[in-house]
Amino acid sequence: MGRVGVVVNPIAGMGGPAGFKGTDSPEAVESARRMGIEPIAWKRAVRAMKAVGDAAEGWVVAGGEMGERAAAAAGVRVERVLPVPRRAETTAEDTVEASSLLVREGVDLILFAGGDGTAGDVSRGVGTEVPAVGVPAGVKMFSPVFGRTPEDAGLVAREFLSGRIDGVRIVDVLDAEEASYRSGKLILRIIGRMAVPEAGERIQPGKETSIGHGREVIEGIARYLREELPDDAVLILGPGSTVTAVASAMGIRGKTPLGVDVAVRGRIIARDLSAPELAEVLRSTRGPIRILVSPIGGSGFLLGRGNQQISPRILDDLNLGLENLVVVAEPEKVLSLRSLWVDLPEETRRRFMGYVRIVTGYREEVVLPVN
Repeated sequence: MGRVGVVVNPIAGMGGPAGFKGTDSPEAVESARRMGIEPIAWKRAVRAMKAVGDAAEGWVVAGGEMGERAAAAAGVRVERVLPVPRRAETTAEDTVEASSLLVREGVDLILFAGGDGTAGDVSRGVGTEVPAVGVPAGVKMFSPVFGRTPEDAGLVAREFLSGRIDGVRIVDVLDAEEASYRSGKLILRIIGRMAVPEAGERIQPGKETSIGHGREVIEGIARYLREELPDDAVLILGPGSTVTAVASAMGIRGKTPLGVDVAVRGRIIARDLSAPELAEVLRSTRGPIRILVSPIGGSGFLLGRGNQQISPRILDDLNLGLENLVVVAEPEKVLSLRSLWVDLPEETRRRFMGYVRIVTGYREEVVLPVN
């Protein structure tokens, strides 16, 4: 058993449903609030803390929304609340300070809730002195420091504290430059290093860099989809270079590279949508709904990472599930994957469990389980 430190970035993830690609700027956070988008990071921290259970002999948490609220909801025994933050609106420096104080408190493991930006701030305060595990709660989560789900993050902590995991590895913390990301370019940079428990598949791999798309493969995928999809399909186009290339080969022009668009009969009718905007478009459009996505390279996530505009509420309201997914990928990407993943609330997630076909060429498919 050991002591666990907790840091929550209260605004992490709010930009995803808003279609902002991140929450690095105060303007993005305020805009998300005006859309009615509520903070989720503290709720995800609660799920992780409950999974740790009785393996922690004590908890040290940042104050207020940065940890204290989640600890109260999780019902854990808090031995110390850190005097951070010092103002109502939290900043990156608050995360750095709280993380540094946790090291001084002598905790055995740090759980932090946020995305890549939060991971970078934690690494500034901690370095590689204390092992840390990320509770996935942000928009950009490309670093190999996050549990695949909040529960996985908590179970990694539990196994580490219980001595069932005794090794750590030093990994790079990655982040996408947000201005470029907003303009449709994914530029990853190393912003720190972190010690993470060796936990196998419970920790997501890092983002693999795309090496370009073979023209014949993309055209084959597009031809197959044109034959297979209903003529009146309402096609939700997820983000990413593969979906963009396939849509273009299908004759769908103007796809937002890192946004979520909707196309009907070969024409985009709405682009770069927030979750509320997507819900409104789907309410006013008739036809069978299909969600065109490609797994994130390395981690294999289909939903819940990088495309939070396709929100659990939309999936639930329209009763969408595995049969509504259209998954495409080049063969090389599939070779590195043993399964695919969705990061969704449990009741929503159940509808996406099973096996899914991945279209890898003209009348060529690979079948993988979705977890």
